[in-house]
Amino acid sequence: MGKLGKIIRMEFRLTVANKVFIILTIVGPFLIAAVTILPSLLSGSGGAMGGPATRIALVGADPRFVQEISPAFLQAKIEVSAVQGSAESLDPQVQAGVIDGYLVMPADLSKVARLEYVSKNAVDFRVISVLQGVIGKAIVAQRLIKAGVPPLQVASLTQSPAFETRQLTHNGEKKKNSDFVTVLMTGLTFAMLLYMTVLLYGQVIGRSVLTEKTSKTVEIMLSSVRPMDLLFGKILGKALASLLQYGIWVTVSAAVLKLIGPRFGLSIGFGLTMSTLAYLVLFFILAYFLYCSLYAALGAASEDEQHLGQLAWPMVIFLVIPIVMISPIITTPQAPVIIGLSLFPLTAPIVMFLRILVGAARPWEILVSIGLIIAATAGVIWLSARIFQVGILMTGKRFKFREVLRLARSR
Repeated sequence: MGKLGKIIRMEFRLTVANKVFIILTIVGPFLIAAVTILPSLLSGSGGAMGGPATRIALVGADPRFVQEISPAFLQAKIEVSAVQGSAESLDPQVQAGVIDGYLVMPADLSKVARLEYVSKNAVDFRVISVLQGVIGKAIVAQRLIKAGVPPLQVASLTQSPAFETRQLTHNGEKKKNSDFVTVLMTGLTFAMLLYMTVLLYGQVIGRSVLTEKTSKTVEIMLSSVRPMDLLFGKILGKALASLLQYGIWVTVSAAVLKLIGPRFGLSIGFGLTMSTLAYLVLFFILAYFLYCSLYAALGAASEDEQHLGQLAWPMVIFLVIPIVMISPIITTPQAPVIIGLSLFPLTAPIVMFLRILVGAARPWEILVSIGLIIAATAGVIWLSARIFQVGILMTGKRFKFREVLRLARSR
């Protein structure tokens, strides 16, 4: 343990003294806060970001009708105006930016089955949603009045009830749910945190082994240190540094979000309990040792950085898959494919953590997932140790991925 301890301390000091490590440690919490807050602001009203009001012309609408519905639009920072004439005459105004769009209104709203909205930004779902809600409600009201319903009863008959969703936890508690955007962005933030840190430190270890191999430094080190001490010293030293950085990121980010979130009226922090943070650290440690052991072995078998990247791309794919599938993971966490990914060791750290975040993972699934990751990590460490022992001193040949696996069977 004496030589191993010295290597761990050396790797820890080299990592934390690096300028990139210091910069990322300082900037990281603010990037996490920005990733969490900005999408929530963008998904809200246009006024939340300080932008101008959206200007929409209602072609052929009665000015009195427009005046009645204007307050509902103003709450979403949308200005509506009644315009007479043909819809085609407004196309140049939309192109020039004089108005943001126009909605063609028929003379008799009670008989309308379809409305046409024209704008340059056809994917502004916020505006489209408000238009459908306000105009749709007004059309239903006119139909009721035409059918003989007293106007005083129309407002109560067309009022939609408010829905409040609650999550039933495993201990029987009914917890109030956050909105989908908050859940999605919280999950994305922590998934990206796992992805970036595991990928970053895996590549750092791979490059570190590769640099010592190509510079022949490793030959001097191996004269007094066993290959196993060198391998595990690098992994454990950088693991301590990464946990330190992780702790700073989570602590500072939570403080920043707690101070800034309420000022914008945002409910930041879905699922941020002590158990959730404990699972975050646990799955980070498991993913760290799993991927860093693989990167160390590939670094020992690589000839240069380009070669390392070619050998490592299959592992990167398994890290990217959960990020690409984050929306279906959160919305359908009980789908067979999602459950399978949460049990497969290379994707489990991120997928299972997301399922835990939304409260969909059962206790036995969590235990099985952790057990499979630990078993896979033990196998990978054993495999990586054999590849490391053989490949660290072999130079002059660009191994393919199959040949790297043959190194493990050579001793």
